[in-house]
Amino acid sequence: MNNSQDVLIQSTYPLAGTLTIPEERRDTYPAVLIIAGTGKSDRDGNMKKVKFNIYKELADFLNKEGFATLRYDKRGTHQSGGDYFATGLYDLIDDAVQCVKFLENNAKVNKKQIYILGHSEGALIAPAVSKKNPVAGLILLAGAAEPSADLLPRQNEMAYQEMNQTKGFKGWLFRALKVTEKSRKQNAKIFEKILQSNKEVMRIKGMKINAKWVRETLSYNVNEFLEEVTCPVLAITGDKDIQVPPEHAKLIVEKVRGESEGHIIPDMNHIFRKYNKQHAILSLMKEYKAQQNQPIDENLLDIMSVWLQKRKTE
Repeated sequence: MNNSQDVLIQSTYPLAGTLTIPEERRDTYPAVLIIAGTGKSDRDGNMKKVKFNIYKELADFLNKEGFATLRYDKRGTHQSGGDYFATGLYDLIDDAVQCVKFLENNAKVNKKQIYILGHSEGALIAPAVSKKNPVAGLILLAGAAEPSADLLPRQNEMAYQEMNQTKGFKGWLFRALKVTEKSRKQNAKIFEKILQSNKEVMRIKGMKINAKWVRETLSYNVNEFLEEVTCPVLAITGDKDIQVPPEHAKLIVEKVRGESEGHIIPDMNHIFRKYNKQHAILSLMKEYKAQQNQPIDENLLDIMSVWLQKRKTE
């Protein structure tokens, strides 16, 4: 049995997390900080109606590999303090830096062997975190290698294209009501309002929006940080990932300055599950919900294991 304990990380607001120490007895352990993807999932990777357990499963795997792990609830979510909707991207970066410092100050952790594992948005901000507080290595899962101002609109455009290509009565309805054109115009107006405002939180059409996060994300260019990374990097994406272009795993390798390797795993999607059907961005959550009880792709774990054990013995 590994040793898990609830911990409180001091940042601008207290962050609630879980620190897990491996079963094997050692004076100190290499450690991995897990930074979650976008949204309000908890430290285990679960949301209100869906239990993915992505980060808990990754933590369990890492513990078996002999690594201590720290995962945490993001600012303003679950047991952590602060206001989620008033939290910007750079607040998330600062919080992750404090989590690295927390590990550095733990007597059980080897300060020279602290790694960051970031998923999706976590992979986007991990290079910025490592610039502020250098670490021994980065594992970037489903990470992008382009400005967010290019990435986010493309995701919206994929949804619009699917609307136009939808068959049957539903497709006819989309076209008859000009849903695509209306959605595109409406979203453009919303983004324009957000970009012209300096409010942290906005309410548009009755919907509460984390405006500060939107502005900071759209102005964020991960490449600026990737180009300064000198520590070892492992970049992995599945070729069935529809949220991030799979080839970006290879682009990351080209951009960083340290020792690096990139992998594109066949038939793996954004939540690290095997998926060999046709994708549809409009029914993505339905796809993910259907897979919540499936295990993480073994290929992902195998690649990570080889990379981590090599680092552990260096």
